Amino acid sequence: MFNIKEIFKASVCSFCENIYEYNSIDEQEFIKSLRVFLQEEDLQGCLELCTSEISYDIENIENICDNLYLLKYKQFEERDIIDVCKNAYWLTLEKDKTINVEAFVDNLAKAFSSIKIL
Repeated sequence: MFNIKEIFKASVCSFCENIYEYNSIDEQEFIKSLRVFLQEEDLQGCLELCTSEISYDIENIENICDNLYLLKYKQFEERDIIDVCKNAYWLTLEKDKTINVEAFVDNLAKAFSSIKIL
């Protein structure tokens, strides 16, 4: 089970690794990498390392997740988040036509905000 901050951190790590380190926009590679990062014990360390060479304030993740009030304490199963993260990835690359991390995080927030909470 994963909380929203862990999901966002793992997603940003995967996004940065694929786009900036491997120069790839392959969606399957993004998902494969996301699954690996979701299992990482030092996710904050990974996030700092993955974003160290780009201009992105990782505190933005904390702020955005804190503003997702209904999701703040919800626990997600991996199978429930993959499609949401994939959708945000697709929106960033295909619709927004950018590889900007901030745009990706905004798309993650929109995608998770549209989830029905049970």
